[in-house]
Amino acid sequence: MKFFTVLILWLSLTSAFNTNGHEFYLSVTDINYIQEKETLQIISRVFTDDFEDVINKRYNKEFKLIPNLEVEEIDIYIEKYLRDKFVLETNNGPLTYNYLGRKYENDMVYLFLEVENLEIFEVLTVENLILTDLFEEQKNMIHFKSDNFKKSFILEKDFSNRSITYKTKQ
Repeated sequence: MKFFTVLILWLSLTSAFNTNGHEFYLSVTDINYIQEKETLQIISRVFTDDFEDVINKRYNKEFKLIPNLEVEEIDIYIEKYLRDKFVLETNNGPLTYNYLGRKYENDMVYLFLEVENLEIFEVLTVENLILTDLFEEQKNMIHFKSDNFKKSFILEKDFSNRSITYKTKQ
């Protein structure tokens, strides 16, 4: 019981001294390769307030990432930012993805991307610099999955890309 009292006290003190909206900066990106459909389906989750800040500072705008308060052109800037900060490449060359849109849930924005007509590949390189231009301590977690193969890793500003060796079925 004493342990829980100390823990609660410690958590209260650390959150009282936290001047930011949250203590850590993390995005999570799921990349799902569906070989039968020759697609990569990508969902990236970032904190809404951080993503709003980076879009506004980078493009000198005053957008609000709040449903019903958004302007139509926000998607142009979101896509532009993603294309600059999130890059995919296979051993066959760079991949072009489609920005499909976004969805809000609690304090997160879900960003949906897709690569279609993906040729057979053995290596997928992921570069993720999302939010690293705003937060030095930003971490971007990547989860890659295809059938029974899974690989996860964390990227950051100074270590922004990593390759996954994956042998597709011929």
